[in-house]
Amino acid sequence: MRRKTTLGLALVAVAALALSACSSSVTVDPEQGTADPVESGISGTTLIIYTPNEEGMLNSLIPLFEEESGVNVQLITAGTGELYQRVRSEAARPQGDVLFGGGAAQASANLDLWGEYTSSEDGAMVDGGKNMTGFFTPYQADGSNLLVNTEEAAALGIEISSYADLLQPELKGKIAFGDPTDSSSAFAQLTNMLKAVGGDYESEASWGFVEALVAQLDGISIGSSSQVAQDVVNGEYVVGLTYEPLSLNLVNSGAPVEIVYPEEGAAFLPATIQLIKDGPNPEAAKAFIDFVISEQAQTIIAEETAGRPLRDGIAKPGLPALTEIPTIQEDGAYVSENRDAIIARYRTILENQ
Repeated sequence: MRRKTTLGLALVAVAALALSACSSSVTVDPEQGTADPVESGISGTTLIIYTPNEEGMLNSLIPLFEEESGVNVQLITAGTGELYQRVRSEAARPQGDVLFGGGAAQASANLDLWGEYTSSEDGAMVDGGKNMTGFFTPYQADGSNLLVNTEEAAALGIEISSYADLLQPELKGKIAFGDPTDSSSAFAQLTNMLKAVGGDYESEASWGFVEALVAQLDGISIGSSSQVAQDVVNGEYVVGLTYEPLSLNLVNSGAPVEIVYPEEGAAFLPATIQLIKDGPNPEAAKAFIDFVISEQAQTIIAEETAGRPLRDGIAKPGLPALTEIPTIQEDGAYVSENRDAIIARYRTILENQ
């Protein structure tokens, strides 16, 4: 199968706010979830964050965290799979402090990479947003959806409202999908469609649909979720399988795309943030995790980004409520335990095309 490559790791340095002697002694309200920079000794340190998150999320949160904590943030951005590979390759001598983004199933399958930490803010999260393992912290709910280029779909004279609609002959070679091996959102889509189409993760109906979908891809696998979505915006593909926050950002930008929640059902899974085990700046990393799930940051996620926050009492404007969307419940324990087997079966399908 041909594999559409994306840019490798990009180092993006977020400009740090100049720190004066005065600013380094600022005390941050502990109710907002950010550590006091004087008491914790984090002011002036450099926090290295690995993240697959979109610019809207990063631009809304990172400068504020820097301002309130006195910490300088350096971002390294790439696809989730690339970042996991980097963290694992650096395990003997970790270079990063935090992995900010990606799904709970992938985080759970790699517990050996994370330092144990449960934020003091954890009790304020909804049940689906609590840190149940002690190793990764949910901060928003990412739903799987289809992103449809309305102009291209109209030109073909087709409608797309379900996974089943992806098998229309007119869409052969016009569907953008990532590689579940490398992309957490692509893996979430894979498990979503297995459960939604066939009712579980092992049925012949489920995997028969996946085989038919792979045939529709016409031999192309795209390396990152952001590239999947951008290629749909550009009209290179008619529809992409991606996730809600990224899709909403593109809709809000005025791009000729719309979000379609598949009629068979969409799973809404927690995106997580975790402390990289033995990273160089653990106290600053813990402060950042506290900040991301604080009332302040969760309100920003709700109001200024495309994410669905997971803190109790904070609603998301501009998106349909989950009660208005056809949803399914993922079996998180099964998916985490069988992730390698699911990926191996998918690879076998790819290799046989």
